[in-house]
Amino acid sequence: MPDEVRLRVGGREFTGWTGVSISMAIDQVADAFSLSLPYDPARPELRAAFKPFGYQPVQVYLDEDLLITGRVDKVEAKSDAGDRSLTVQGRSLPGALVDCGIEGPLEFSGLALSTITRQVCRSFGVQVRADNDTAPIEVARAEYGQAAAEFLMSLASPRNLFLNSSHDGKLVISWARALASLPPVAALVEGQGQVLNVSADFDGTTRFSKYKAASQYAGAPDIIGQVADPAIAVYRPRLLAVSDTDADPGRTAARARAAAIAGSLSVSVTLAGWRRPDGGHWEERQAVTLLAPGILLVIEAKYIIAGLTLRIDENEGKVAELRLVLPELYAGELPKVTPWA
Repeated sequence: MPDEVRLRVGGREFTGWTGVSISMAIDQVADAFSLSLPYDPARPELRAAFKPFGYQPVQVYLDEDLLITGRVDKVEAKSDAGDRSLTVQGRSLPGALVDCGIEGPLEFSGLALSTITRQVCRSFGVQVRADNDTAPIEVARAEYGQAAAEFLMSLASPRNLFLNSSHDGKLVISWARALASLPPVAALVEGQGQVLNVSADFDGTTRFSKYKAASQYAGAPDIIGQVADPAIAVYRPRLLAVSDTDADPGRTAARARAAAIAGSLSVSVTLAGWRRPDGGHWEERQAVTLLAPGILLVIEAKYIIAGLTLRIDENEGKVAELRLVLPELYAGELPKVTPWA
């Protein structure tokens, strides 16, 4: 059967799911899955595989492609007039970093991000793959009780680096700038082909007319960088405090501008099926073009698939939901095309 989701756990493989949701993203530490199936309490293999609080190691496949290597986080059981079901939820192995604090040293000096990340991840049994890295960070301090993922993201994001999960369960350090040069794998047009629906949210509260970064506050601030957003015609200043440990303080204002523009535009596309027009599976980290005048995106532009959810809908069957981001914004730059202009 094409597009079959298989879950391997405890030496067994399970299929035949009545509900499927598999979510992956390039800007989130952990990928996630939620799978539902009928439950027969007389089947001991189901009880063993999905025992509550077992944190069972799992692998999620789509056909022969490995999507997620992780653990079961949550099991939900329902019984309604004899109709029994289980919903099994879990995340990729780096999911523990999202929940748990750092037990051990909280200060790291003169180390690259990859080295800090490996030290933090070692006790969780999570391996690290560094596709890109940083120069030594002078001082990096975590707070007691701070989630490990939150701390590591605070180091990666200002340096235009992503932390995400590989299919085999590693925590991956990757460079945002590399996404801007990806060629599109599909041209999406509102109301045509696989496109079921599109939506866009334009939030002006996150954008500002100018961004100023300063490093001192006694008397007059010492301005070390400022940029304008030429698209914002009203007076809306954003003032940023820069510390001695910030990465490339001179770029602070420009990074803040790019992050603000990225946060102001949310684009979602729902597609029929889990495969692209060329037959491959939809994946995060791919590029597409989109033209959707019905949601004010009147100019065709290239986007990166920042997040992807494969799910089964009661009415539409198998659908793929794409979260799209203009590629330059992840690299701290202004977009080359403003599709709403």
